[in-house]
Amino acid sequence: PLCLWIYSRAWINTPLVQLLPLGAVTLTLCSTLIPIGLGVFIRYKYNRVADYIVKVSLWSLLVTLVVLFILTGTMLGPELLASIPAAVYVVAIFMPLAGYASGYGLATLFHLPPNCKRTVCLETGSQNVQLCTAILKLSTTLHRK
Repeated sequence: PLCLWIYSRAWINTPLVQLLPLGAVTLTLCSTLIPIGLGVFIRYKYNRVADYIVKVSLWSLLVTLVVLFILTGTMLGPELLASIPAAVYVVAIFMPLAGYASGYGLATLFHLPPNCKRTVCLETGSQNVQLCTAILKLSTTLHRK
């Protein structure tokens, strides 16, 4: 966004450029970079405090997810689960697992060290979750029409 703003200042007020979501892009960039920068600073200055913050954050994330799942199940009930076909659940479970397995397999194929294998495995599996969600959303949208 910064480069886009710098290089396009001359024609930034044209009607076509007004369609670009620069505010949303800036908000997303700041929402990502400020916490990361704060985390790097805390890790650099106060290593033990950073370890404590990570532990507290992970436990709070776990509690939040459990509460969210319970509330979702209570509020939407079995109607939500019944309205989604079983094939969607199968894809939602096995597609990320396929990403984890293929990432680890490719990392092994290229003789990466064990810590890099785990990194590639987690990264490909995690990226695959977003792909899986997009495919599922698109398929259920097209299926209903």
